[in-house]
Amino acid sequence: MSTTTLNRRMLAYCASSLGMTMIHHTFNFYYVKVFLNRYHIQESWFHFAQFLFLIWNAINDPLFAVLQDNAKFTITRTRRESILYTAPFLAISFMIPWFQFGTSDWMVGVHLIVALSLYDTMYTFIGLALCCLFTEISTDQQDRLRLTRYAQMAGMLGHNTILFVEYTSDSLQNFVAFQITAFFVALAGMSLMIYTGLNAHTVWDIKAQKEHVEEKAVEEESASQEPYWLKTWQILSEKNFLAFVITNFFQEFHKTFLSNFTAIVCDYLIPSTQVPTAVRSIFYSFTGTLGGMMIVFGAPVVGHFGYFRIIRCSFILKICSGFIMFFFIGRSNPWILMLFILIDTSFTGASNSLFNMPLSDISDHDREKYGRKHPISSTVYGANALVVKPANSLSPMLVVAVLNHFGYEQLKDGLLSFPEAEGVKDVMFAIVCFYPVVLGLLQSVTWSQFTIRRSISLEYRVPEPAHV
Repeated sequence: MSTTTLNRRMLAYCASSLGMTMIHHTFNFYYVKVFLNRYHIQESWFHFAQFLFLIWNAINDPLFAVLQDNAKFTITRTRRESILYTAPFLAISFMIPWFQFGTSDWMVGVHLIVALSLYDTMYTFIGLALCCLFTEISTDQQDRLRLTRYAQMAGMLGHNTILFVEYTSDSLQNFVAFQITAFFVALAGMSLMIYTGLNAHTVWDIKAQKEHVEEKAVEEESASQEPYWLKTWQILSEKNFLAFVITNFFQEFHKTFLSNFTAIVCDYLIPSTQVPTAVRSIFYSFTGTLGGMMIVFGAPVVGHFGYFRIIRCSFILKICSGFIMFFFIGRSNPWILMLFILIDTSFTGASNSLFNMPLSDISDHDREKYGRKHPISSTVYGANALVVKPANSLSPMLVVAVLNHFGYEQLKDGLLSFPEAEGVKDVMFAIVCFYPVVLGLLQSVTWSQFTIRRSISLEYRVPEPAHV
């Protein structure tokens, strides 16, 4: 495809990267804090909601993968149309958590269940289409690295939304201002995704292949003879896929903890009496943007050494940093603690940004191995999500259970003596330090089993269709 056409498609992809980051980062950053500290949800309801979320979160990706790879509805006809028609519903679902259903315990619990389920449904449907766009815009490794770099630039802008929300809402102290700001975040994110839906054509775009109707019909007939369960099993039984998804599960486990609990932990371990609230707001913004900056400026390093080595180095770094922070520094210096959290979130975010590349290579490898005419990208990403998505629920469930076991509920209500409160803070500090150590060790083992070291060569690039 021409450079101009490719750049236009990359721009459309990055528009959704920006919009999705604005919405998703804001949602993850605030929903746990809002339900725990403002709506005062009971722990039993919180765990029940997360359990239901875990189940739905795991099964909806394979379900949507079947729809996007096989169904002939308008909304699933192309990746871009999936994004175009679902964007308004994602914006609406994003707003649901910020308007309380009621004050009774069961009503708050139902509110969380509805909020998580609806939001994840829309986010997953769009996210799956966006991931497939990444794979299908180009099969060239350098193009994918460039697209990763551009997407990170967009993501850096999106993460700054937290700084804006923190400023307008005074760190949730002015909740009405928070609700108004959230509305404009939803509107902006929706608009960007609609732009993607109108412009993000790929070489597999059905509308762009009208001249290949007869060939396409033959391919569809052949594909229909291979059931979805067989294709899924072929993916799940692949050694490289298993190594990747287990590593990705631990990555998501860690990333979810950082997204959901950074603000809560910092409220107690980095009090405003030692670090001004304005500085903390800027710090929250940097936790999302620094990882993107590392990818933007470090792309040549990734291109030289390959994503495998870079991801492996990130695991080693977070193991060492967590070990040093807990055993040699401690929690007495809030500024160093902020630096540690910043390093942890940045390297976790940066390495996570590269995870689309091995998953795309797995999709390409599957297409070559089984001689498929078209990549089954949605099926690959759906199978990945089937294993990885439960981490979104298991991680907060684990942390909330541990914190409440040691008295976090009483700490919130100011019912603990000073020594007891310090004990809970010590537990928080231990969690912050040992999350990267334990998960990094596990990831180092599983990632060593991933053996794909290259993308499919240029001869597998699909020729650009006409009239796109």
